[in-house]
Amino acid sequence: MGRGEMMKRALVIGGSGMLANVSVWLSDHDYEVYVVGRTKWKMSQLLERPNKITPIYVDYQDEKLFRQKINQTFDWDLVVAWIHNVPGEPMCVLVNELSKQDEPFNLYHVLGSSTNLHAIREKLSTPKNCTYHQVQLGFKIEDNHSRWLTHKEISNGVIEAIQSGQNIHIIGQLEPWDQRP
Repeated sequence: MGRGEMMKRALVIGGSGMLANVSVWLSDHDYEVYVVGRTKWKMSQLLERPNKITPIYVDYQDEKLFRQKINQTFDWDLVVAWIHNVPGEPMCVLVNELSKQDEPFNLYHVLGSSTNLHAIREKLSTPKNCTYHQVQLGFKIEDNHSRWLTHKEISNGVIEAIQSGQNIHIIGQLEPWDQRP
């Protein structure tokens, strides 16, 4: 069976927590979904739902094990990555591993509200076969009070980003900055 006839594969990092609904949505939309997570309890809640999800238990801050777990898999059609800015640059490790695949893929990088998208994009050297997208999380203002986004709002926003294919997608709002929670 040729690559075009195979089921599409998605890798979701952070897909057992705030992106759990993204993992399920991808599974419902004919993706074979692999979810990187470090918490077995969160993953078990995700796996209780009827879906086509395979867990990959690893903490992305463990660079050696993270690299090994990503390498033991295969080419991805879609990657959604919620990776905090931590020592060791796990996002760079991920992109480096993804650059080894031959097939084209989309990478959706989920980022916090205070992230400088331009600086992140310049720092991250993506391979030619990668279409890179940034999804920035904002906040909501309701009844003169601000709050952070819920997991459902975040997942729905990431799904909208995937459906639209925009290079930059903002969930919620970023302004006025002095009113953030």
